[in-house]
Amino acid sequence: MDHLQGLHLGEHWNPKYYRPNLFDSSEHDFHKFPEQIHFTPSKETQEYENTKPESKISFNHFLQSWLFFGLLSTILQKPSKTLVETLVVEGNIDTTRLTGYLEGWRTDVKKLDPHPRSLRMIRAQVALDKARQVVTEYCSDDGKRRKTNPNNPCYVEHKLSLSLMVLGETLTNAKSKIIEQVGFNIRGWHGDAMEGWGTPSRVLEKMESKGWCRKLVEILKQQLRLHATSMLAAYASHSQTDAETSYLIEGHKDCDKDKCRLKFPGSGGEYVTQHQLTCRRNPKHKQHVDDKKLCFEIGPDMKDVVEIIKKGRVPLLEYNRKKGKVDVVEYEPYTTYATLSHVWSDGYGNPKVNELWKCQLDFFDELFTEAHEESRATVERKLFWIDTLAIPIHEDHRDERRIAVRQIHQVYTNARYTVVIDKGLGQMLPATTYEGTAMRILASGWMRRLWTLQEAYLSRRLYFAFANGKDLGEDLSEEGLNGRLKNLEALEEMYPKASDILTSNIPSAARNYFHNLLGNDRRARINELPAGNGTDILASVWRAARWRTTNHQEHETLALATLLNLEYTNTKLQDAGLIKKAAKVEDEQLQGMMIDLWKILDKTCPGSIPPGIIFLPGEKLKDPSFGWAPKTWLSNEELEYPDPLSNMVGAARLVPEGLLVQYPGFVLHAQNRASILRENESSFHFPSDSTLLEWYGVELTGLRNNPPKGIEKDEKQLAIILCRPKPKEIPEIALLVQIEEKIVQRSFNDKHHHSVIYHVSYDRRVKIWRETNADLLSKWREYITASIDLDEKNLAGDSQREDKMICGEALDSDQRWYVGGRPPPKDLKVKTEDEETRKAPAQKVTVPSPIESGENRAARPIARPVGKTGPMTINPLGGPSISFPKSSYGPSTARQIPITVSVTQRPLDESYEPPTTARPPLQHFPVQPPEFTPTSHTTTSTSLGDSSPLSPATGTRTRSVSSVSNTSQTLHTPPQGRNSNPSPAVNPSNPGNLPSPPDSEHSTPRGGSGSRIPKAVSRVVNGSAAAGHSNGGAR
Repeated sequence: MDHLQGLHLGEHWNPKYYRPNLFDSSEHDFHKFPEQIHFTPSKETQEYENTKPESKISFNHFLQSWLFFGLLSTILQKPSKTLVETLVVEGNIDTTRLTGYLEGWRTDVKKLDPHPRSLRMIRAQVALDKARQVVTEYCSDDGKRRKTNPNNPCYVEHKLSLSLMVLGETLTNAKSKIIEQVGFNIRGWHGDAMEGWGTPSRVLEKMESKGWCRKLVEILKQQLRLHATSMLAAYASHSQTDAETSYLIEGHKDCDKDKCRLKFPGSGGEYVTQHQLTCRRNPKHKQHVDDKKLCFEIGPDMKDVVEIIKKGRVPLLEYNRKKGKVDVVEYEPYTTYATLSHVWSDGYGNPKVNELWKCQLDFFDELFTEAHEESRATVERKLFWIDTLAIPIHEDHRDERRIAVRQIHQVYTNARYTVVIDKGLGQMLPATTYEGTAMRILASGWMRRLWTLQEAYLSRRLYFAFANGKDLGEDLSEEGLNGRLKNLEALEEMYPKASDILTSNIPSAARNYFHNLLGNDRRARINELPAGNGTDILASVWRAARWRTTNHQEHETLALATLLNLEYTNTKLQDAGLIKKAAKVEDEQLQGMMIDLWKILDKTCPGSIPPGIIFLPGEKLKDPSFGWAPKTWLSNEELEYPDPLSNMVGAARLVPEGLLVQYPGFVLHAQNRASILRENESSFHFPSDSTLLEWYGVELTGLRNNPPKGIEKDEKQLAIILCRPKPKEIPEIALLVQIEEKIVQRSFNDKHHHSVIYHVSYDRRVKIWRETNADLLSKWREYITASIDLDEKNLAGDSQREDKMICGEALDSDQRWYVGGRPPPKDLKVKTEDEETRKAPAQKVTVPSPIESGENRAARPIARPVGKTGPMTINPLGGPSISFPKSSYGPSTARQIPITVSVTQRPLDESYEPPTTARPPLQHFPVQPPEFTPTSHTTTSTSLGDSSPLSPATGTRTRSVSSVSNTSQTLHTPPQGRNSNPSPAVNPSNPGNLPSPPDSEHSTPRGGSGSRIPKAVSRVVNGSAAAGHSNGGAR
């Protein structure tokens, strides 16, 4: 590992040399080497064993000769004897001279002609693939063949394991860099330079012995993609600093790999605001004195703060160090001020009063002085904002606290700069290299908190506060380390040069910190550049948020809504910041907040929900309309191959049935579900056509989502949704779903043309791959043939054996799916949101008639098995007007009361500052921008009044639309209650808000899938025709 410059690991990391080297490049072939020295996989375990015990060659000796010297000799095309002479020093492996060998490899490749060059790169990749397979199985901490008992013949010594992983990643990175420079465009032969060779047990042991947070270690393993070299660099970046014994250990002794159980500073777990380490009142200070005159708590006059917030303005603070006083200043446009971003667990919060210690405020003042010079601020006043002092904490100021939380987006957006304060970073110097500093930021506690994500994303400039040379009693001015602050942009300017090296991929891995701060999207927002569409932004937020945590689960949706600048007044989110820590937040309440977040996103920023979200890991929401949505964004899980958030076409749409997406897939045909989901089996396979040439294997990887309860049985047909067409040999993530309904759409003009939408419920995640093993394929084909014969015998009554044949029906790449959750059983009492609405008193407000509002959803049965086909109507956006169970979308039976609502839709990346003054309640309803204008229409309706609320049975309205297609629609007007979903105000020129027909019969507008929007719909619903409504297909 000596070739890894800047890590300063020392000799105790170097593995010993097992002499003599067994690989002779003049006699041995890399791929045949195990057989040539009598090491072959056993028939029982498929693990390498020495078939010639008298040779006394140990497994470690064999691996080092093959996968260290043999791999180097094969790729570099150097004699193995020469490599041994230069890379073995005093009985240990020393890779200091490896850098020169890599430069020679690049020079040799550049001299070759294109065809020989390509063949050499291909041979190198094949050798690397073979070596990586063996190393990950036998050497990685999570390898399936790794042995922990030193007495086991296949046990690999930890230092040797680490050296093999680091060498493999070094050669992979060097090959990737050489390809970029010389050119190599043969698809499928490049390899992935970011893909690691495993998790090093040696590094994990060191981290555990030093007291690292186990949850942090688990996160780093996932973020760094099992990259051994990067894990080693993360450890090294913290191992040469005092933070190793204070920040990483303190409070993390009870943590495990599933949860960080950090204890707040103070006795008995009670939160205590902390003194600075330089303050003599800090118990850890060498000259500790508990003298209240030395340091005391200081805070602003909260009356002034509250008055400013009541006016809808932002209170700024100014610290007078001489007087020991904090003044309050009202923000005016273009006022220069700073913000602070910190982690409460570091002791910069105060849950009792809006005050901080004087030593903390003195520390802030020093940071602002340096930041003013760095940012070239022209004003002398050092105004600032910090949540501990500027957000009222007292119970009497609950309303002002709500407003102050909603102002956070505005506060960080308008600030000149933000200073990041982290306890660990404050105890270590920034490294002299890019990767060293970046890796320290990546492993910091600040990077793991949810609220700090939005603070970083919204800030124009970010300064990270490190220790400086003066604090450590050293003069480091020549290295430029006497200052505290490290500018994010200045750090990123170092990346291009740092990443242009052959020896390691550490700079690219360390740059995860930048991506986890939404770096590219942040730059685009600050510089007012195009930031991509809404789905890309939401996907970036998901990737960054998944590694973070919050001590208050109810704060998750509030923090995300603030980051995305969503208006959440009068939703379940608005009081999330007011819930006391001692109060227990029920899971149902948390799920309601998450549902509200998705509704607000779809309403305010339509088209921003990424369709790939249905493939993400984690438990799903229980609401049938949101069974596709994860319960939390803070999953702490890596995305499987292929990244579902990178392989998206178009946007998803939120509809009453769930989420409307377009993906390829298979419908599975079998005698019964037991043939597919067999007891005690976790995989199955099927052919995709009658040639029996294309077979796919499926492995069940996740637990079932909301499995059925009560008397309901799983007897419905299954299907698989793919995240891209034609899976390859490498397992890809997919969904196993249950078909609740098959919706057939057709055109009046073309009876032969029709399309199908599958309404499915989420069952579980699976991995699917194309099977190429010839022996397995031959065996499976024989089984299919035998099943066909068995079927004929069953018909003749000659056999009673069970038929377990499975066949897959391939669907189009743009197949449409309504993905939802599993509906509750029909005969089980399910408490819905509407039932809660009936209990609440109706508000006395005014609403347009339902014919104007577009609310035409009637109560419908929940579960509908597949049955016969019946005629249906369609909605304005081309979706079917279908029945669906009462849920948060459905009507309530409360009295109808008029209301007038206006809604503003905007792109997700658009800067938007909602007013902080009082506003009318936010209403929930589907937003449907009209796609065409009616030529003429007539509306017939009955009068509405508070004295005679309409039920779906008595409030039926008929609307005839005169157009080329002469489509008629029957609208059922549901009664509306306090929580119902009225539509936008009516356009005077179009009082019914009616959709218009296309310009002609043959110029039908196209939907998201590229197919024509149908004019008539039929559906299979339990053998009977399904009643429709005009507004239920899509929104």
